[in-house]
Amino acid sequence: MNPKKFRVIHYVNEFFGQEGGEEKADMQFLVKEGPVGPGLALQKILGDRGEVVATLICGDNYFAEHIDSAAEEGFNRISSYAPDILFAGPAFEAGRYGVSCGALCKKVHDELGIPAVTGMYEENPGVDIYRKDIQICKTDRSAAKMVQDITNMVTLGLKLLSDEEDTRLVSGENIGRPSEYGYFPRGIVRNEFVEKTTAERLVDMLVAKLKGEPFVSEAQMPEPVDITPASPIKEMGSAEIALISDGGLVPKGNPDGFKMRANLVWAGYDVEKLFPDGAGPGEFEIMHPGYYTVHVLDDPSRLVPVDVMRDLEREGVIGRLHPLFYSTTGNAGIHKRCQEMGQEIAEELKEKGIQGALLTST
Repeated sequence: MNPKKFRVIHYVNEFFGQEGGEEKADMQFLVKEGPVGPGLALQKILGDRGEVVATLICGDNYFAEHIDSAAEEGFNRISSYAPDILFAGPAFEAGRYGVSCGALCKKVHDELGIPAVTGMYEENPGVDIYRKDIQICKTDRSAAKMVQDITNMVTLGLKLLSDEEDTRLVSGENIGRPSEYGYFPRGIVRNEFVEKTTAERLVDMLVAKLKGEPFVSEAQMPEPVDITPASPIKEMGSAEIALISDGGLVPKGNPDGFKMRANLVWAGYDVEKLFPDGAGPGEFEIMHPGYYTVHVLDDPSRLVPVDVMRDLEREGVIGRLHPLFYSTTGNAGIHKRCQEMGQEIAEELKEKGIQGALLTST
């Protein structure tokens, strides 16, 4: 009896879907029958075990600018094919593509209960956003190792579809450690039967460490970040101080396109326009769903203390309040991008000769 051939859907962006480059990034969904682009490699790796029945293609800009509705639309296109599994990408380091792959995989898995596998480079923002929701295989930074990356995705996908005990994703059972199948850890902890107790394993690791022998810790520790504190400001009375906030305060209309969740951008805004001295607040809004904003909407100085800083400037405690305040949204932020934004803001302040900054949060 021949084993079942799985029905596979493959999602790619406009470039890998062979529709064009950045000029096609705004294209809406398109479905092509059978494999396209990297889907040809996917089909070859699947062999007789699965068939790529259709390829779903969408522009990176279109998906990224309509995340929720695009995921819904993509799901509707996919569900009519009654797939057994979805493969998306791999997206490598491409941020918009990675977020699109993650959003679609999550939607399909949540709604259909089928495996949905994608692949990304570790610094892709889609990893931080979706790693707890879906299986994301680790890939190279670029498409140089495309075939190997797709092979890893297929290996994991077939494991998720397997009828073997303790493999099925749908039932929530264990599929093996991330190190075994090359996917990013999802923060899921499950009980496991082992021959030795915790104390015995701990002593074994300690002895190995003392002997200089190799061992693998069972606890993944965060990498320490060594930050050297800045030197104190010598003359506060002549110092120019800037204000920074991750509370999502922006001019009315959100001109720089801040996202409520996993925001990727920051901007500097004119203090006098948003906080006109003695004339009440200017035209602004809050792009942040993670705190109670009513009081800030009544008085934005509750979030960005321009009023106090102006008093300190008048009293000569500080030399000058910097005319721009720097804003971003810190809700469900992507750790790597948050670090980059902090560095970018710091570099701008340093170039302008700003002596200090006050960062306020929610």
